[in-house]
Amino acid sequence: MSSGGTSPSTASVVRKRVVTLALGVGFLGGLGIPAAGADVAAAAPGPQTVVQEQAPSLPSGRTTYRTITEYNDEMLALSARHPGLVKHITLPHKTRQGREVYGIEVTHDVGAADGKPVLLMMGVHHGNEWPSGEHTMEFAYDLIGNDGKDPRITRLLDTARVIFVPVVNVDGFVINRRTSCGVSPTCASNAGVDINRNYPFGWGSNAGSNATTRGPGPGSEPEVQNIMDLTKNNQVTVLITNHTSGHTVLRPPLEKRAGDAPDEAVYAALTDAITAENGYTGMKSGFDYETTGETPDWSYYATRGLGFTFEIMKTQSTNNTYSEVIEDYTGTGRYEGKSNREAFMVALEYAADPAAHSVITGKAPKGAVLKVTKDFDLWTAPIRQAGDVLDPPQRVPTHLESTLVAPTNGKFAWHVNPSVRPAPAYTETGVVATGPGNFIKESWTLTCARPTGEVLETVHVTVDRGEKVDVRLQECKTRFNGNGPKN
Repeated sequence: MSSGGTSPSTASVVRKRVVTLALGVGFLGGLGIPAAGADVAAAAPGPQTVVQEQAPSLPSGRTTYRTITEYNDEMLALSARHPGLVKHITLPHKTRQGREVYGIEVTHDVGAADGKPVLLMMGVHHGNEWPSGEHTMEFAYDLIGNDGKDPRITRLLDTARVIFVPVVNVDGFVINRRTSCGVSPTCASNAGVDINRNYPFGWGSNAGSNATTRGPGPGSEPEVQNIMDLTKNNQVTVLITNHTSGHTVLRPPLEKRAGDAPDEAVYAALTDAITAENGYTGMKSGFDYETTGETPDWSYYATRGLGFTFEIMKTQSTNNTYSEVIEDYTGTGRYEGKSNREAFMVALEYAADPAAHSVITGKAPKGAVLKVTKDFDLWTAPIRQAGDVLDPPQRVPTHLESTLVAPTNGKFAWHVNPSVRPAPAYTETGVVATGPGNFIKESWTLTCARPTGEVLETVHVTVDRGEKVDVRLQECKTRFNGNGPKN
């Protein structure tokens, strides 16, 4: 069954009504845009035309699983071939064994700090889940290769930025095991950490883990810190972490006792729109099986961007499953007509839609550096120790910060996640389910500064989902141009 009790066979019937109510008109309009190749399909062959069927292929043309060297080399090559479209990034924290973790950003004018909303997609949190990295990398190839050819993709790369990290758990991938190397530099088998149980929010209950695999502390692992930094420093309006297997799309809560997310109606509607395209079953993660410290719950409660786990393919990865990687991405063979590629496109449409997040507009001096920040506490679960002893929840200070540089004409439209934060179930006193519609009314702190870092003006902006707020930065304009006092 899919999210909200709707079966995959009926999801498409109700999708338009549900999405209109919960996601906004802009996103719905985007769903009707033809996919890549639609103009070719429209020119159907005549009766005398001989059609030669071709085997389905991935955007990169690959037919075998990548090694870590191949992932890294391909990302470098893509950035070198498409310098205005693709930027190579090195994440700030090396793995326990000292390996770098790489990714790429894809958008038009990729080097600009331009205020676009972000889709963050990643694979291989679990080192032995090979297809999760393949689908992540192939969607990057898809966007890059179809830019300027497919109007839908070209439009989306005008309006959104996509960050890809195909292999999050590099150490685990290299040795082909689920866990990372943990605190042991020798990567001992008894010291591995399941990094998808190490995110701070809800960490420590030991649901789906234990005191070893959860890690020594909330967010202790460098691989987790990398993804947290990317999420906190970019306006990630949708996050997708790819895993295997089971053909499910999972959303919060990670534990049943945490209750539904405050944005459950929006979450359920977007889940249904996604699963209508890939044929997966959409559900709340805790109703699949309960866990602790997962990526989507932390990212949602930290930013209010919607986070999902895609459990791709029905077969766990082995060397002979690459044909299924291809079929599941392209919607061919055993997955005829149900494409994970199209599900990713739905998520990107939503990530880009202003009606689905918030927008701050205004005018600032050319070259001024604008920054939005927010500080608050999240909490772990009550921490289960040996002998079923429960320690109190641990406070997790959380700082969000992203920047934009005012363009030549000074006018900016900054696509941000709402400042109004979802009320979390994990609290200082324990787990207290809040449920749909419960939010904390907070503000972004917006500063306008010189490139040297001198702050000229500070304003506070309260903005909710689907809202646009215009800010007047008159003091910044006056002082930036030398007409006012300089402190």
